[in-house]
Amino acid sequence: MPASTLDIPPWTPPEVTKAKDIEWAPLHTLDLSQVTGDDFTQVPESVVQEVGEAFSKDGFIYAENHGLSWDEVLRQFAIGQFAFNGVSEEDKAKYKADILRTGSFVGYKEQGHWKIDGVKDRIEQLNIGSQSYSPEARSKLFPPSIQSLLPEVEAFAKYNHQVILRKILSVLSLVLKLPADYLWNLSKDPEIKGLDLLRYAMYHTPPKEDDAALGGVRLQGHTDFNSVSILWSQPITSLEVLMPDNQWRLVKHRDNALVINLGDAMHFLSGGYLKQTIHRVVAPPADQAHYTRLGIFYFALFNDDVPLDPLVEASPLVKQTYEARLKTSPGFWDERKAQGLPVPTAGEWERLRVKAYGQMKAKKGEDGHDHEEIAGVKVTHYNGLAKTIATQIAA
Repeated sequence: MPASTLDIPPWTPPEVTKAKDIEWAPLHTLDLSQVTGDDFTQVPESVVQEVGEAFSKDGFIYAENHGLSWDEVLRQFAIGQFAFNGVSEEDKAKYKADILRTGSFVGYKEQGHWKIDGVKDRIEQLNIGSQSYSPEARSKLFPPSIQSLLPEVEAFAKYNHQVILRKILSVLSLVLKLPADYLWNLSKDPEIKGLDLLRYAMYHTPPKEDDAALGGVRLQGHTDFNSVSILWSQPITSLEVLMPDNQWRLVKHRDNALVINLGDAMHFLSGGYLKQTIHRVVAPPADQAHYTRLGIFYFALFNDDVPLDPLVEASPLVKQTYEARLKTSPGFWDERKAQGLPVPTAGEWERLRVKAYGQMKAKKGEDGHDHEEIAGVKVTHYNGLAKTIATQIAA
């Protein structure tokens, strides 16, 4: 990858927790080196079966052997760290994302944009979109202090899309009994039709009263809006997944590994076969409480114009799954179709959810969760206390 001439401080990974009795999520691991061929369409049947089972039940997996060295990944964390610590507050405000008007996160997201029960979030982000790399877009969207880093950032984003995502989509296409390149063909023009985001995020420690008010939950339980989410694993233990037995379990860090989950768009196209995973961020164990959590994510989307209708004509598995669903539940878009409205595209769904998220327009239901309707689809934001994390630290 291209290296910048800008000398920035390295990122030192936090120490992993020594807390005992943590109930870790038992996640399957995808070895990306097993997805081969010039177009990454050669996948062993055993991989297809294992990943299909994981994503139809748990919705989260690890992925390893992605092709980047740990030093290359540490460099990206250093860039993320500099994007917050090396950029003035004035520039962050100047290059702030116009989220509510545009439905796009591109730019800086400030702390406090989202709220849970009136409590403001403590997360700031820098989001770089797949259409952000022309010289004109770069100068318009991002501050001068990080301009020299953007070629390096672009190369990293493209690797996420063209290699890691493409391999994952090949596996998922085969899971759905589609040609191996089917889902890639719906995703392969991110710089022209795409809305993919590379996100650097800094999770600041909230005041004690905020943690107390929300029971240690720092980002409300939710599903992602997109097709595939790629999280570059980092050591602070905060990510929790709602497992099939309705229990929250923490995701354990692995150096130079990825944590992959699917979002709404993949769930819709698969007719509900592939699970969009419910996850949240909670306060870390006591021995990590003094760290600031830094995250790197790649949020992949289908192209902006891809309608999110289940692929019942293309996949017999999707057809079977969706027809079974219709026996007990309405179709995903029945309400819109009844009104003569088109099925939302991947881009439209993304913008609707981005605008609505964290704006306290949802209503609390009898189950204690927050519910709202977006494009005729019921969306749930999951509340509840974080599990008590053991604080006994090994000597």
